Amino acid sequence: MVENLRLGIVGCGRVAEARHLPALRATRGAEVVALSDPDAARLERAAALAPRARRFADYREMLRAADLDAVAVCTPPRLHAEVALAALDAGKHLFVEKPLALTVDECDEMARRARASGRVAVVGFNMRWHAHVREARRRVARGELGRVKLARTVLTSGVRFGREFPAWRARREEGGGAVFELGVHHFDLLRYVLGSEAREVFADWTEDETATVAARMSDGAQVLAAFCEGTVESHELEIFGERGRVRVSCYRADGFESFGAGDYDGSPRVRLRGLARATRALPRMLAAARTGGEYVATYAAEWRHFVAAVRGEARPEPTLEDGRRALEIALAARESSRLRRAVSLTEELFDDGGRDGRGGAQFEVSNLKSEV
Repeated sequence: MVENLRLGIVGCGRVAEARHLPALRATRGAEVVALSDPDAARLERAAALAPRARRFADYREMLRAADLDAVAVCTPPRLHAEVALAALDAGKHLFVEKPLALTVDECDEMARRARASGRVAVVGFNMRWHAHVREARRRVARGELGRVKLARTVLTSGVRFGREFPAWRARREEGGGAVFELGVHHFDLLRYVLGSEAREVFADWTEDETATVAARMSDGAQVLAAFCEGTVESHELEIFGERGRVRVSCYRADGFESFGAGDYDGSPRVRLRGLARATRALPRMLAAARTGGEYVATYAAEWRHFVAAVRGEARPEPTLEDGRRALEIALAARESSRLRRAVSLTEELFDDGGRDGRGGAQFEVSNLKSEV
């Protein structure tokens, strides 16, 4: 059993510097012993949070020279598969930031190598570890809402980056854009909370920065999701069932709300209940604020779970298959936006040259192989 997980981080950009490294400093049983990034300034900033870690400009040299148990891949998504496969081939446990990769073929190859290696391999869907999200999942699983008929999600981001907004986040070919950088979070959350799979998707994108996605889930529930880069911050999930609904605001300590079938916003009973909820949440809110709040706490939670999984004390999650499923939905959304129609995740599509039956590339959306 691994007593103290020796971790190397590849990619020292904002998510590593602002989220993973602070979380790992507070994670028992894990130590960052190596950092890799070709940008010397980023490497130096990250090293300030892991002063005992060895520094490498090339991740390949890190894999050869550093004594590691596991590797965290925090590069731009276009490099995820390359780095992850090298880490697996070197016999390391693997953590990959979302999205898992840019093509389904890459996801499948990573899963194949992970199985062959026998190593733990997970995807960084940190929102699965949010306390409010997990409570919503429990309510749905227990049937408290009755049959779920509708879900609504919103995720907007970007203002907090200021001048440091990474250029790749705006380009889908590098794994950025609203659907790939933001949407995959909620595509995974919908699967996780509702316990069902997307079957059909309709999407509209505006210059990669703004996207709306409508989906039909395997249990019949309808989904409406909106994503936007470069605007004010919002992170919400709302689920409507026949007997009630739940609403999650991921940036608030008191951000979990539950409504019965007869409740509506603004009613005296709902207002009084909200006041009581906020009062009860105040001690927790103050405690959470000292460590960055409920959202930031998700990163520490996912690292605690990763350490437990490597030790054999927990089942690894989210799995590479979870990462693949979220990517499939993002790729289907891309195709829907291009074709200007709804797309089934199992239908056969043709490019423009093949619609009349005289040729063209044919593929299933659930097995998309083209670059995003």
